[in-house]
Amino acid sequence: MAALLRSARLLKFSPSGLLQIAGTKRNGPSLSRLYSGAFGPSRTGVCSRQISPACLWPYAVGCVRHYAVATEQKDVPSFAVRSKQAQEFDWALTKLDSSVRRTGRITKTLLLRIFHDICRTGYPSGNQALLLLRSCGSLLPEIPQKERTDLAHRVWEKLQELGAQYDVSHYNALLKVYLQNEFKFSPTDFLAKMEAANIQPNRVTYQRLIAAYCQNGDIDGASTILGFMKSKDLPITEAVFNSLVTGHARSGDTESAKNILTVMKGAGIEPGPDTYISLLNAYAEKGDLDSLKKTLEAAEIADCSLMDRDFMQVIFTLAKAGHQQYVPEIVERLRHERGYVPDAMNLCLSLITQGFEDTAFYILKTFPALQSDSTDSPNLGNFFLRHCVAMDTPLEKLGLYCKEIDLDINIFHLIFVFPGMSLELMKMLKEQDFPIRPHYFWPLLAQHLKDKNTAGVVEVLKGMQELGVSPDVETLSSYILPVFPSMEAARQTLKVVPKCVSKFYFFDNCGLRVTKQNGNISNDMRVI
Repeated sequence: MAALLRSARLLKFSPSGLLQIAGTKRNGPSLSRLYSGAFGPSRTGVCSRQISPACLWPYAVGCVRHYAVATEQKDVPSFAVRSKQAQEFDWALTKLDSSVRRTGRITKTLLLRIFHDICRTGYPSGNQALLLLRSCGSLLPEIPQKERTDLAHRVWEKLQELGAQYDVSHYNALLKVYLQNEFKFSPTDFLAKMEAANIQPNRVTYQRLIAAYCQNGDIDGASTILGFMKSKDLPITEAVFNSLVTGHARSGDTESAKNILTVMKGAGIEPGPDTYISLLNAYAEKGDLDSLKKTLEAAEIADCSLMDRDFMQVIFTLAKAGHQQYVPEIVERLRHERGYVPDAMNLCLSLITQGFEDTAFYILKTFPALQSDSTDSPNLGNFFLRHCVAMDTPLEKLGLYCKEIDLDINIFHLIFVFPGMSLELMKMLKEQDFPIRPHYFWPLLAQHLKDKNTAGVVEVLKGMQELGVSPDVETLSSYILPVFPSMEAARQTLKVVPKCVSKFYFFDNCGLRVTKQNGNISNDMRVI
């Protein structure tokens, strides 16, 4: 291994050219680090400071040029078809890029919509295939890793069936998705498939195959690929060394992982921020807090600027490894840089998807808006509750989260989005002495009102009565009375709900008059 790595010096190749944009300093954060992009589960084999198609979505740099154009195809479509493909590619790119710029992620719904639109044309281009494949990784934090990989395979097979021509960039994109989704596969089988398709691997292919071996702690496999790279005079870049740090650590040899930094310096490559993040993640997986702190100090001494997104990666690793008790140590180092909230939201979503909602809630409470009692804070927690429900988080936990944040609007949002679990949630909140308000039942009543389902309205009213909640004037006039064909029908039906009917008669005796107008019951006079 050491002999293979020393070949990097003989090649006289430094990654600084790849890692640097004209006019910027070597140790300063590149544009890709300043960009608040999607939060990924792993940095293995990926150099986030590298402005390349395989990395994060571009932000300040032009977008289209980062999607490698497929090589010359055998069956060249007509000019009209190519023109339509170009238009659809621009539309899809704009949609996805807009989503990533705003939130640092994309939704499965948006991705599937674009996928289906591309399939409808029947002539998918290489660029369209590349765009879809690169979207099936860490840009989908709300989707479990296995489902993301299945989606990538579905895209690959369907577009190939429709005639898309794949080249080495597509295979490299698929490898990147495998790494981000931590999908276990055979690198030798992958190379065999490329050979069968008459596709020649390039430097990026070998680099990611090394990352795949290292992700599983297979140093022997990584050494084999390093031998291929040496025989082909391919450069050993910083990303390869970063993978080897992970590989040695996961093979149980953390000392060799640490020594990779010395080997890098001997090869003429100065360890960068990503190298230190790889080592930090290695110690995070082991739960070695002392080594974590020492590595952070070494990074500061080496003038390697670590950003909030880097610390979030360490937090994610700690949670996954079962060392949540050390998360506060890293959270204290967060500087709340520009773009902190969307990055932290993606971290929370990734944690919830992986089943670490308690750690996600701890991160949620670090949001500046929640700490400052801002008027924006109620809406900020909605994404958290919504994804918790989508991931089947127990109701007891949801109730505790709602109570601790103490945000009334979050309860209403949760019930509005997931009415099927609202009665159970409110019963549980009632047991925790959380105030239950009449408007919490509006989403349930609204659906029954739309369906003209009087029995459904009565059942909701019974639930309100069980929880000790009486409908107010707004609830009666807007969500209960309009479902009945007449006032008399309402009186007769509501007799089974004593609290409701007593309030109904009280309003009526005080002078509440209702008339049927355009199918709705409205108030001639409001009282109380």
